[in-house]
Amino acid sequence: MPLHGLRELERNSYTAIYHDPAQQLVFLKRSSLPYPSLVEVEQNFQRLEQAIVLISRPRSLLLVDARDAPMRNDDQFEATFAPSRARLMDGFKKTAVLLKTAIGVLQVERLSKGNARPVGTFTRPEDALLHLGVRIDLTQFTSS
Repeated sequence: MPLHGLRELERNSYTAIYHDPAQQLVFLKRSSLPYPSLVEVEQNFQRLEQAIVLISRPRSLLLVDARDAPMRNDDQFEATFAPSRARLMDGFKKTAVLLKTAIGVLQVERLSKGNARPVGTFTRPEDALLHLGVRIDLTQFTSS
């Protein structure tokens, strides 16, 4: 069901991913449900990559709303999460990640070092949207 130009491409217990072709925006919303295993992390990222396989990344913007994501920074998780996240974000014209805390911002900035393109990290939705130059009502996406 489209929400203000957004078409849902994939939804599961951990994430929903939408596309707005008019704004050339891919929007990923992370739920608050923790991953039960590292295998599930990899499988979820594979599903997300498959959902956006036909979208031209060099022409598109990516907005990741991770404000509800459970905090986790153990070595095993990061060793699995970092390359999966990097593959998903690779090639987009511009990326913004919306986080709840300054600690989350620091973690994403640390994990993003070495990316071909910088990732904008924000705690205020309006700043993330301004960074990308898009308009979207994020209040319509509630925690699941």
